[in-house]
Amino acid sequence: MGRYLSRLGALVSAALFSLVFFGTGLVGAETVEHGLAGPWRLADEVSGASCALYLHAEQAGGAAPAGLFRAEVTSCGAGLASGMASLSWRTLPQGGMELVAPDGALIAAFDVGEREGLSSVAPAGVFLVLMPEAPVELSSLIPGAR
Repeated sequence: MGRYLSRLGALVSAALFSLVFFGTGLVGAETVEHGLAGPWRLADEVSGASCALYLHAEQAGGAAPAGLFRAEVTSCGAGLASGMASLSWRTLPQGGMELVAPDGALIAAFDVGEREGLSSVAPAGVFLVLMPEAPVELSSLIPGAR
């Protein structure tokens, strides 16, 4: 009987290990933020000005509100440089993502566009496009596709 319980215990342990590490995706799963991290190009559709943008999958920290991730902006063309020096970003539960100022104010909200990138949807009158410069699964920003 002891040998039977020992084998049963080993079997249950192996099944639980497999379920936790392979079946549920809870351990070692890549977050949406990790999937989006990397080099992007931020462009103003009206002026044509653009910036190099690198999205990091690490918390912004400092005085930034919780839930924001660090972003680096470099090489901005005229017209985009103001207010773009220090940005954070976050994904949204309803889909899309936002670029956010250090105080938490919205710079622009983006959603999956018709092109191979993200188009700004808010605030009104802002026409920005975010284009990944490396392969990215934009479908991760669509709630039903997650």
